[in-house]
Amino acid sequence: MEGRSEELTGCEVVWSAGCITVSGEIDFANARVIGRRMVALLIPGSIVVDCREVTFLDAAGLRMFADLGRAAIDVGAVVHLQSSPAVSETIKLCGVQELPGLVLDRDDADGPRSPR
Repeated sequence: MEGRSEELTGCEVVWSAGCITVSGEIDFANARVIGRRMVALLIPGSIVVDCREVTFLDAAGLRMFADLGRAAIDVGAVVHLQSSPAVSETIKLCGVQELPGLVLDRDDADGPRSPR
């Protein structure tokens, strides 16, 4: 699959075979649209969602990742989420230990590495 990209209200989503890269801010204004785009790209197997360039994540963005994990389970996919400090901090502040369907590849040493 050739790489494609899309600007979504303060955030850029780029995808190619096996990888979705997200940069910018994920918040209430764009989380639903970004989530729908990522769910549409899920296929059985393993996929990387690279969020190392995400600069802000709010509760709507965290909910988007939870929904993505549930959708991944439904299609037989496992999503490897690579986190920026902003993503890791939101996950930590919300007390999230795991998101079913996602493998959290966090940048901090004290968080879980690979729940379900």
